[in-house]
Amino acid sequence: MAFRREKFVPNGGPSGGNGARGGHVWLEVERALNGLSSFRRQVHYRAKPGGNGQGSSMHGAAGADVTIKVPPGTLVRRAGEDAPLVELMEHGETHLLLPGGRGGRGNASFKSSQNQVPQLSEKGATGEEGWYELELKVVADVGIVGAPNAGKSTLLAAVSDAKPKIANYPFTTLVPNLGVCESDFKTVVFADVPGLLEGAHDGVGLGLEFLRHCERCEVLVHAVDGSSPDPVGDFRAIRTELELFSPELAAKPAVVAYTKMDLPDSSDYWEDMAAHFAAEGFEALALSAVTGEGVQALIRKLHDLLGLDEAAAADATWGEFAGAADDIAQRREERARKKAARDASWEKPNLADFVIEADRAVQTWHVSGRGLERFAQMTDWNYYEALKRFQRVLKVSGVTAALTKAGIREGDTVVIGETEFRWDPAMMGNEGRLYETWLNEIKEETKGNQGSARWPHSPGGG
Repeated sequence: MAFRREKFVPNGGPSGGNGARGGHVWLEVERALNGLSSFRRQVHYRAKPGGNGQGSSMHGAAGADVTIKVPPGTLVRRAGEDAPLVELMEHGETHLLLPGGRGGRGNASFKSSQNQVPQLSEKGATGEEGWYELELKVVADVGIVGAPNAGKSTLLAAVSDAKPKIANYPFTTLVPNLGVCESDFKTVVFADVPGLLEGAHDGVGLGLEFLRHCERCEVLVHAVDGSSPDPVGDFRAIRTELELFSPELAAKPAVVAYTKMDLPDSSDYWEDMAAHFAAEGFEALALSAVTGEGVQALIRKLHDLLGLDEAAAADATWGEFAGAADDIAQRREERARKKAARDASWEKPNLADFVIEADRAVQTWHVSGRGLERFAQMTDWNYYEALKRFQRVLKVSGVTAALTKAGIREGDTVVIGETEFRWDPAMMGNEGRLYETWLNEIKEETKGNQGSARWPHSPGGG
């Protein structure tokens, strides 16, 4: 709270500037990230607070935002809740996780024709905080699934430059591995999903941890070990687990990769196995990741299933400036999305929307409502006019009438958010008693009578 007191300026007035908002906390998708390991080193993220308002109508500077980078495919949920809050997929996509608190207003903002000398100001709204859980589901074009030790990691190494761990024992792969295959000027991202067991849809063998990564894949490759005693049985078991986990997942386009053709136990039965898979409604391709047999045929088949040839032809007819136009439109859309997120987070709450709960054992009344709680928190009780304003708001919003109707008595405690006060109906409309009560409390707290010691000047100078 401030007033103009400049030499040769006969008509002064209120000049207290507004405080600025606190910084926002944003989530942004970064395609260069492929995991959540960075959050092991840093758990807490805090945006900067806004600057204070000053005299001469100088407003504070907004607090710096914090942008947290996450990989594509990140699910965000509040800690302890099952329903996801948001799902971030595309590179550059943003989400306003926590908005910064609004800045309080200086006394210049309260000036009106009816109150030309306002002697009050507001506190800034408390910023939000919370705990959130991040879950990553791998985003890939093709998911390689199969029983343990079916040759999935070997296949991933054959079609890409990935270097997964390969060994002759089950469950060599414990986390999904990603590999990028570039062939015929087309790029396909492969995901090697750890081996699945019977009962995986119920969590057997960390099945739920593995199966969820297949949900983002457009095409599935069933890696079937040709040297297994029962390749068809292994294939049917995996299909059953996919159907029980998610019918949508089982309905994705799929192709069978009959692996280990370099072994006699596999190649000798290829024709019979191909007939069995055809009877199941799936095309099977024979390949050996060790010798490279059938690998290119599998890649071309996946190009067809992903529709990359049609996409490449459409891109060629679009023109060389299409990318720049898309970037401009994307930036404009991102700015509009950010503004909409800020506006939604700062939506003015309704003061008349409240709930009253009585604890008659201790003579306490709890008034809960987002608007009232924020209003009470932003009220600066050091100013008498702020107390009068708070009393008017209680009356206009209907809190006073509701408490009276509910049977509140003099001396009972009323709690609104973190603010509590003693109920005294005699102060309603009695400014003399209200001012006396406020002044006594200020003196008891040794805070002084802010807002009246300097202006207007009193005969005693205080």
